[in-house]
Amino acid sequence: MCWKDSIAMTDVQPTMTDRDVMAFVASGYVILEGVIADDIRERYEELTDRSLKPLVQTPEFIQGVFLHPEVAGVARSLLGRDFLAPTSAHHHLYEAPHEGQNWHSDGLSETGIGVTHLQCYYYPQEVGLEDGPTMILPGSAFRLVDREAIAHYGDIAGQASLTVPAGTVVMGHYGIWHKAGPKLNDRRRGMIKFSYFRTAEPTRDWITDSEEIPEYEDVRIQPYVTNVEHYRERIRCRRTWEWLCGVQTNRDQTAWGTDGSLVSGARPVSELAG
Repeated sequence: MCWKDSIAMTDVQPTMTDRDVMAFVASGYVILEGVIADDIRERYEELTDRSLKPLVQTPEFIQGVFLHPEVAGVARSLLGRDFLAPTSAHHHLYEAPHEGQNWHSDGLSETGIGVTHLQCYYYPQEVGLEDGPTMILPGSAFRLVDREAIAHYGDIAGQASLTVPAGTVVMGHYGIWHKAGPKLNDRRRGMIKFSYFRTAEPTRDWITDSEEIPEYEDVRIQPYVTNVEHYRERIRCRRTWEWLCGVQTNRDQTAWGTDGSLVSGARPVSELAG
């Protein structure tokens, strides 16, 4: 799916608060349980093959999924005004039992600390543990690693299985680690994947109580994270929060340097020499 295959959104209202956005920064995803109407599921179950065109390009699907107020509201909150909404989708369909996938992040996952691309999973049917649910690793979105370097990992402490009711949409940062879990039955399990993209400069224009930007509130340490790595995690999350709020700094923190300079009192050499 490319940018020209998307449509610009201008009149969608944000649905997230400061606390909601901070929670997304920490975990990398939002779960909207059972928000999509049953009639969409019924039309999905009528499909005879993997092709989604008879479904996703209908006005009912566009309005009922892509432009659903809660789904599009999250996209508007995290991607700003005039974001690009999908007009097509990918079908991940499993029927026979399988061993599952390896851990991976998709394609050329973005680098740095920004939020410019939301990848979404829509589950028309209920997904149980034996159905091979999608598994994700909370807090992994900004861990910039080679895709092949994480493929050999097995179970990771803190991993989450997306066992969800029918009609659920999970919206995640494009870089989050995920995989299909092992499927133990012959029941048809489908997932429809689609994306939203940022076009606007970041600014804090979701639902707010005041104009004052609150400090990023740290969350509990992820089970797989050491104390030293949690220090780095806090920095990544705080930088992402500030980036989303449109806070400008005197240097590009996504490209170089550490936060040690901010707490040590270090000053430019030209000031000291003068």
